[in-house]
Amino acid sequence: MKTRCEGCGIKIQTVDPKKPGYIDSEVYLKNPDNFLCERCFNLKHYNKYSETEIDEKKFYDNIDKISKTNALVVYVVDGFDLEGTFVDKIKEWFPKNKVLMIVNKFDLFLSSTKQSKVKKYISDMLADKDIHVSGLLLISSKKEEDIEKVFREIIRLKGDEDVYLFGVTNVGKSTLINELSKIVCEKKTDITISNMPSTTLDVIKIPLLDHTYLYDMPGIINDHQMTYYLDKNTLNKVLPKKYIKPKTFQLNEKQTLFISGFAYFNYLEGDKASFVTNFSNELVIHRTKLENAKDFFEKHIDDILLYPSESIRCKLGKMKSQKFMIDGKKDIAISGLGFLTVHGKGIVEVVTYEKIKVAIRESLL
Repeated sequence: MKTRCEGCGIKIQTVDPKKPGYIDSEVYLKNPDNFLCERCFNLKHYNKYSETEIDEKKFYDNIDKISKTNALVVYVVDGFDLEGTFVDKIKEWFPKNKVLMIVNKFDLFLSSTKQSKVKKYISDMLADKDIHVSGLLLISSKKEEDIEKVFREIIRLKGDEDVYLFGVTNVGKSTLINELSKIVCEKKTDITISNMPSTTLDVIKIPLLDHTYLYDMPGIINDHQMTYYLDKNTLNKVLPKKYIKPKTFQLNEKQTLFISGFAYFNYLEGDKASFVTNFSNELVIHRTKLENAKDFFEKHIDDILLYPSESIRCKLGKMKSQKFMIDGKKDIAISGLGFLTVHGKGIVEVVTYEKIKVAIRESLL
């Protein structure tokens, strides 16, 4: 009889419905070799989410255990949210392990986007941080040929060792491992997939053909990422489901661009410049005069701008501003939301919530 949920990896229990891993004893006894805990069942069949915290001690115990082996670490990041999903501690956590870096969700970029340019940017970023990886792939977990490419690279790098998948929540890690299971298992695995944090609660293992295992680890929580604070309905608006349609605006100084109510960009001074938004197609992009920006935000946060709700704004904290000098073509990225590409010369002020990380970089596109 199995003792762990196939969807999230948690050890099951039949005593307390309010605690993780609960399953009705009669349900369990009817099918003890193929089941989901009540939480995963509700997520899968009713799209109903119940918040559960990951055991942080267990998470770090697993990292310590892996670092003492020669296991291959497959490190998954979101290509459209590099600042929100890249974790510098990968070098500290796994100083001796081989690391295969997977940049997922490349399907969100326009088909004209050059992989070589994005790959060079990421390679340069890794070099600047003195992080060495044994392999680097840009993929979409929705494409069969990309899944096969990942599998071949895993086999090439792993040798006789086990494989562990790591990544921040919402990078598509569980989708990736479900697709990989089609290659290595007789039947597809049933790992629960959701855009909510802490969907995978404990280690899930899948046997490979050479008597080693592929492990899916709980997602790393990043509290500087916008998505960490959002409810399920808002996440569905913020997380893109298909390729992003960039929107281009020619702004003069003293103009403002709103990204729903999540952030706004004030062009404080400079010559006429190109502003290209790279955010979910579901979000409202609104242009106004800088002198009207603050009043517009306060008046229309709940109607024209739509998101986020007042309860989410309370979690995100106060609004803060950061100024960036632009000279050439730069991206201003908001962790967990997307990025704005600015082509010109001037000063751009970003106003967003105090808990969210904002960064400037060379343009990816």
